[in-house]
Amino acid sequence: MNAYKYVALSITIFVAVIFQPTFFARLSLPGSTPDLVIVVVSCWAITKGPAVGAIAGFIAGFLIDVAPPGNHLMGIASILLALIGYGIGIIGSGSSKSLLRPLVISSVAATTFFLLRSIWAVFAGNDLSLVNFSTNFLTQGIYAGGLAIFVYPTIALLDRRLGPVSRSDELRMQ
Repeated sequence: MNAYKYVALSITIFVAVIFQPTFFARLSLPGSTPDLVIVVVSCWAITKGPAVGAIAGFIAGFLIDVAPPGNHLMGIASILLALIGYGIGIIGSGSSKSLLRPLVISSVAATTFFLLRSIWAVFAGNDLSLVNFSTNFLTQGIYAGGLAIFVYPTIALLDRRLGPVSRSDELRMQ
């Protein structure tokens, strides 16, 4: 990736981390809060592959870990998002132009992240209601899919506008 794409990646992740607690947490939607951060990470991973997905996931997780309110163990979000970004990059990188693919992959990424955070919370000693878990699990996937409809084209446009990144990308574009 060239420097402009790293800047675009950093800005989109930073904006997502800022919007998550300030805007999306204040929406009174049923179930859980829409997770913009995982959608941005998964869209970057789909667009650029597993290495960029892991980098985006780690950066996003680090920013989530250091952002207030930091009432959780430092590094958990970084590890989980880096692994999910890498996995989504492997699964999602392909030549399909369909908008359904990033929608489904973002939904799966969001529900996987929610599931892993919930498992970690149970191991940390927090109580977990099955009714709340199932409602939040379902709405997390629905909201992520809805956000991916808008986020994926934006990230794909940024990727195209900022040009090819290497000789192999130039050959692939011809």
